[in-house]
Amino acid sequence: MQGIGADSEFSWIINLAFFAFIIIFSLYGAKFQIWQWLKQIEAGLIELKKMALESRETAIETFKRYGKGDEEVAKELDRWLDYFTIMPVDLDPAGILKRLDHLLDERRDRFQEFVTDLAPEASQAELQTLENTLEVTQVLSLVFRIVRHYYILGKKTNSQLIIMQVQMQLPDILLLAKAYFDSLDAFSEGKPIGDGIGPLVVTRFAREYGATPDSYITEISREVGYYPVEVEGRTVYALRATGPGGTVGKPGLAVKTLVEQNKGRIARIITVDAALKLEGEELGRVSEGTGAAIGDLGPEKHAMEQAATENNIGIEAIVIKENEAAAVGVMDKKILDAVPEVIERIRTAILKRTKPGDKIILAGIGNTIGIGL
Repeated sequence: MQGIGADSEFSWIINLAFFAFIIIFSLYGAKFQIWQWLKQIEAGLIELKKMALESRETAIETFKRYGKGDEEVAKELDRWLDYFTIMPVDLDPAGILKRLDHLLDERRDRFQEFVTDLAPEASQAELQTLENTLEVTQVLSLVFRIVRHYYILGKKTNSQLIIMQVQMQLPDILLLAKAYFDSLDAFSEGKPIGDGIGPLVVTRFAREYGATPDSYITEISREVGYYPVEVEGRTVYALRATGPGGTVGKPGLAVKTLVEQNKGRIARIITVDAALKLEGEELGRVSEGTGAAIGDLGPEKHAMEQAATENNIGIEAIVIKENEAAAVGVMDKKILDAVPEVIERIRTAILKRTKPGDKIILAGIGNTIGIGL
């Protein structure tokens, strides 16, 4: 009987402890969860801050090569890290793309002015590469400051919703920031990146049909030109941004200009670009589709689509699948190995969907850093 009473007493203690745990957890469980989330965000912030500071130092060291000292470069760079662009009002959408295009041109002019002042001894190609370095540094600084803002705001207001949202998005944010941080080596040294696969394909294609750097026609639009080549009785305008500096140029306006210059004679527009791959897809996979493959904010893509629609021109896309890290990092061999397949698909598209005597625009979209003519 004593054993049964002892067991009963022990069960009573267990039940009491269980109910006490339930009460404590219901009262303080959310606070413990918030504390855990805040610790995870703090760890992420430390990593983001480290990347932001190291990217700043890399930018300072890169700019120093072109004529100015540490202190002057650091002071001007810190001022520029706060530079922002206000998007045009969209309550009245009529003409918004034209206004956005104007603002983007103005932003690019300011970037070029700043880089030219800070690197007076740099060549034109080097200035374009320095712009890329500056933009990466600016992005990493902005990402750190935004995450820090919501961390402090969530902590100050004790808002579970704000803290939870930051914690849930943190892995993706860190992944993106790491991709940009790793890309600094490519941008500061002027090495080709994954996003440059479009211009590289177009250059290789044009070379197969006799194009040379001297045959490249420059500045049909801002920082964009083309190789005119003959392919099986067709005239192909192989269009790309002018390298080897880091620039994308304005390929949409270039396509529109070529269509206007050859009124009624352009039979097809083919765009080649990098595209974001799905998780599980192979890096460097080649896919085809319909439409303009270009990842701008809108004006360049709109210019292509408008030119194609108004002139009843077929427009198609060939893309090479990449993730963010591959797109902004030094070009991976798997991406490079996709070039022959892309060229073959371009050739097939030209032969199947155009006829001798037609004119075709082949637009290689992407950043031309490290990719010469």
